[in-house]
Amino acid sequence: MYAIIDKRCSEEIKINLANYVDAIFEFSSEGITYNSICGHPDIFMFQDGEKLIVAPNAPKSLFQFFTDKKIKYTLGKNNVGKSLKESSRYNCFCSKDYFFHKQNIPDISIQNYAAKKQSILVPQAYVRCSMFGINNTKMVTSDMGIVKALIKNNIEHFYFEPSEIKIKDHKYGFIGGTMGSLNDTIFFLGDILKHTNGKALQDYITLNNKKVICLGKDFLYDGGGIFFIA
Repeated sequence: MYAIIDKRCSEEIKINLANYVDAIFEFSSEGITYNSICGHPDIFMFQDGEKLIVAPNAPKSLFQFFTDKKIKYTLGKNNVGKSLKESSRYNCFCSKDYFFHKQNIPDISIQNYAAKKQSILVPQAYVRCSMFGINNTKMVTSDMGIVKALIKNNIEHFYFEPSEIKIKDHKYGFIGGTMGSLNDTIFFLGDILKHTNGKALQDYITLNNKKVICLGKDFLYDGGGIFFIA
């Protein structure tokens, strides 16, 4: 098992994460998109279970890592860029039955892949940044627009107030960008208990039969999520 995270994550997070995987790829790009998200895997990659779709202009080092570790992936059609649409093409989210996305934003390769799932339209382009699934029908989000879409579609959710989530170059980040899951465990880039409603989120996750592992002792860091790949 391997993990892909933002290179700018703290050394503490990297050391702790190394206890759960065979190797960590520290993601970084330069000159492709905004500095705040240039190290975020969820800007360049879409993952749903074993399905992995990657932007053609993702860093060459990432593709070399895939080759070295014999990781299977599919190339998307369009490159990541600097505009809102260009930087959010791969930043959508799937659960077993649902496809969460902003209309006309996802790369066509993802749209084709997710065509058999129920489409849930949300107003936020950076969907994977802003939400994550505890299971197929229970979501965590820090975006009120997504909250409204989940309520409209009768999907249970936990709202996490984002003001204390750290991110490069912005006042605050988003909860989805701090999270990843492996088997029955939800991992966080930082410590949710530092946050006002962190204990409530921890309780929500454990009540849904998942474990919680906080990889650091500082406030949560939005690094574009944790991608666990076999």
